[in-house]
Amino acid sequence: MLLNNTVNTVVANNLNFAQNALQLNATNVKISEQDVVALLANKSVQFAQITTVTPVATSAKHKNVVIKKVVNANVQLFANITDYSLYAKQVMRSANKLDANANITSFEVSDTWFEHTNCYSIVKHKTNNKLYLYAIFNSVTSSTYFIDNVVATKEQVAQYLVPSQVSKLFDTSNVVHNKTNNVTHNLTLRTIELNNIVSIKANKQFLTV
Repeated sequence: MLLNNTVNTVVANNLNFAQNALQLNATNVKISEQDVVALLANKSVQFAQITTVTPVATSAKHKNVVIKKVVNANVQLFANITDYSLYAKQVMRSANKLDANANITSFEVSDTWFEHTNCYSIVKHKTNNKLYLYAIFNSVTSSTYFIDNVVATKEQVAQYLVPSQVSKLFDTSNVVHNKTNNVTHNLTLRTIELNNIVSIKANKQFLTV
């Protein structure tokens, strides 16, 4: 019974945390590029904890349904990195850890829709200039879905998505096969629109909207 009480407490705490993040994201206050630059303090690599609230794309017939995903994750952020082969090196390291016999020594990065700014973990869309946080995810500590502001299960969310998105929704392996390079790895790189960042904890500081 004690175990069940502990699990219930964790679930309740995660839900409260996610609901609070959802409310913060709905305000007009947003984390700015300058806020992130100041937080990272020109240090190269930093381990950080971030909270994000991102919209989930629905199928056309459910376009009026608002689905959001609240994630709390441990990530790596970068300030003054000048080695633009950083991602390729981390992919190769990940591939060789997955398969000790892989001996992956090269990885060609495809052209991207974004470009890095003076702060490596702030990237800019090449055509519309929107700003995104560039982060390598180490682990996700909690993930909560909301449908029209009501907490929902993945099964409930799935009914509003196109089939290809449903497959991704239930895929928890994080293993990716890059066909261009014929490389299998589990490195998770994400670019999150800055307006969808609710908080960042790094460099012994806490930044929030």
